[in-house]
Amino acid sequence: MKLLSKTVTVVNSIAIALVAHVAFALDPATIYQRSSPAVAVIVAPDGKSFDLGSGFIFNPKGFILTNYHVVGNNRKVWIKLADGSVYQGTVVSRNPNVDLAVIQIQPKKPLPSLKIQSVPPQIGQKVYAIGNPSPKSTGVLERSFSDGIVSRIDGSGRIQFTASVTFGSSGGPLLNEDGYVVGVVSSGAPGTNFNFAVPIGAINALPGQRSPAGVKAQQISSYLTVGLLQFRQNNFQKALQVFSAGIQRYPSDPLLYSNRGITKHVLRDYQGALEDFAHSIQLRPTSTAYFNRARLYASELKQPQQAIRDYSEAIRINQNWGSSITFGDAFYNRGLIQVQQGNKGAAIADFKKAAKIYSQFGNQERYRAALDQITLLTAE
Repeated sequence: MKLLSKTVTVVNSIAIALVAHVAFALDPATIYQRSSPAVAVIVAPDGKSFDLGSGFIFNPKGFILTNYHVVGNNRKVWIKLADGSVYQGTVVSRNPNVDLAVIQIQPKKPLPSLKIQSVPPQIGQKVYAIGNPSPKSTGVLERSFSDGIVSRIDGSGRIQFTASVTFGSSGGPLLNEDGYVVGVVSSGAPGTNFNFAVPIGAINALPGQRSPAGVKAQQISSYLTVGLLQFRQNNFQKALQVFSAGIQRYPSDPLLYSNRGITKHVLRDYQGALEDFAHSIQLRPTSTAYFNRARLYASELKQPQQAIRDYSEAIRINQNWGSSITFGDAFYNRGLIQVQQGNKGAAIADFKKAAKIYSQFGNQERYRAALDQITLLTAE
């Protein structure tokens, strides 16, 4: 199936997008408003009765991700979307070993979908779950929203979290503070911390007729997922080894170089990090790579003009890159350097742009920080 090859490529391209930025939580109400329209109710035949579960649209053409145990061996299931429309869906891929399955429906127009983020979350990081719990006393509680933290990640990447989930929530998305899917809810015990999610990177284990390019993308994504899991657990030397092994096997992949550059930055190998960012940019100039190098120039190498140039290039290349937070940070960080360089007018312009972006995406903390900078500058 060509879609699965494309999905692997999409996950691979997103994987690095949020590694380097500092997480500033979006407003929970904003996350829910944007994410809940993509959450679906799944009804699967089970003999003379039906099993209820959750799923979420990850491709606007009508592809829905859920748990294998929600659909079982059924080929056809029923899907109810947030707008009330009902479809018969076909299970087009499944893998019981990772407890994931993909369902396809045939919508008449593009559907709201969720973005995937295969970078593993950190223990202690805030997460949100949306699902369709169905206690016998009340019926299906569609698109219920709960919050919690990541309490553990085991060696396989399985995520343990505290957000409340129960029967019917299986297959729903586990979201990070940016509203990206980091896991697929698989089980939960109400009132306890024993709730679990399949890491979203496990989507690569779904079967499909992948092209050689798709297989390569899957293998690169595996290096990224394992390396980033080590990074998130502060095992920086192990992360460095994983990314270096990936580069040895795939020396033309810019994401591996960019990830290794971030890891070297943390390990204070600034020259090595600079070389890796440069190599990543040479292979494929992206906003993220320029942003990462700008941070290095500004914070460690004390080369403000180089940092300004790289932030400017990151903004110029693609004004929809990364997360909304990272895009806003590019303006905000450049504004801070402009202040240091005595460029008051340019700094105010950057903080205004940052404030507008933070406001659009409901990040009140960063919005207020940008306004404070403007106030300070205009009062001088």
